[in-house]
Amino acid sequence: MADYKNYNLFALQGDTETSDADVCESLGLDPALAGTPKINDAAIKKMHQSNFDEYTKQGLSSQEAISKADANAELARARVRKAIG
Repeated sequence: MADYKNYNLFALQGDTETSDADVCESLGLDPALAGTPKINDAAIKKMHQSNFDEYTKQGLSSQEAISKADANAELARARVRKAIG
């Protein structure tokens, strides 16, 4: 599998230790996403929900929580775009 490439944000930023399989396992993503650029979209979506849940647990209103989760997701998307070039 010499042509296998990791597309997770960490790998795109030079991390040789974090594989797509690691990201799929740690976030509970479909393993079929490993080796595809779609892994980042799925990871961002998963983290968006996790952030929303955490913000509401901290007492933020749903509107505030979604706003903060959306902002975090957009920052992550920008990092992916920059890493991909």
